Amino acid sequence: MLPAMTAPPAHNSPPAPLPQGQVCADLLQRELLLVTGKGGVGKSTMAQALARHASQRGKRVLLVELESVSRAGPLFGVRHVGAQPQRVAPNLDVMALDVMDSLRFFAIQQLKVETLVNLALRNKAVESFFQAVPAIKPILVLYQVWHMLQLHGPRGDRTWDLAICDLPTSGFVQGMYQIPRTLQQAFRSGPVHNYAGGMRELLLDPQRAGLVLVTLPEDMPVVETLELQAILHKAHGVVPAALVLNGVVPAADPGPLQTDPPLHGPTGLQGALWAARWLANRRQRALALLPRLSDAAQGRVLQVPFLFRRDLPLPQIDEIAGLLGQDPVPA
Repeated sequence: MLPAMTAPPAHNSPPAPLPQGQVCADLLQRELLLVTGKGGVGKSTMAQALARHASQRGKRVLLVELESVSRAGPLFGVRHVGAQPQRVAPNLDVMALDVMDSLRFFAIQQLKVETLVNLALRNKAVESFFQAVPAIKPILVLYQVWHMLQLHGPRGDRTWDLAICDLPTSGFVQGMYQIPRTLQQAFRSGPVHNYAGGMRELLLDPQRAGLVLVTLPEDMPVVETLELQAILHKAHGVVPAALVLNGVVPAADPGPLQTDPPLHGPTGLQGALWAARWLANRRQRALALLPRLSDAAQGRVLQVPFLFRRDLPLPQIDEIAGLLGQDPVPA
């Protein structure tokens, strides 16, 4: 059983980060992980790495991408990933959803007549309406994932042990947590009330679902991440299952960089010295932010190193996946 997550206790100093192996092991015991963060912080990379980490440890994983074009598929040489789960590697299936995919799924579940649903959804006015309503996508996607887990998750036929959702930017996840409660209040009985209750029960059970917030070791992304965490905790009592600090410069000795012989421009020794200092300062800023993040996540912080690459093909995703369960090298 996972330890219960409660409100962060009052204390004078933040809790020390838990061992990364323990944090990852706890994540893999859940049915659902919601991975989100500010745009550009590497949340898709983290979702992919978590999926690989879990699948390589024997978990049957479904990676759900909420984009019409899959980012994970090309990593495995798969040109098209759509709304049907597709096996891309041992123990790993991937699906890519947009709002109309989830709407079609919901309508078919309710009407039971696929031909009628397809006919209705071909109407451009219908599509434009649902694309334009901000609250529609979170609830439809949540319904689809919840329904699939009911049938095929750990409480169903165990096709998957774990679903990992690569969510859009952080505002999306607020809707996922808020809308089920709103629906329950609006529909006091009936199917919608029951669906909303099931979805809310899943999201708010820390034994079943976990929120993974991804940020960079910079002030603005960290502040925005902590604000999101505070909003979700105040409104729904949610404590992150893990908070990922991505792009931490690894500890390293820059070596005996001297100013002798004379420096000759930014591309020579002077440039190397500047780069070493910049990297050292970036690492120190990351370490200075850790106590605030650890406090928000009750010590459940994962540090992911900066890999000094622009592109991250599958070998680098697997490198990150392997490092998730290892404690970072101390300064």
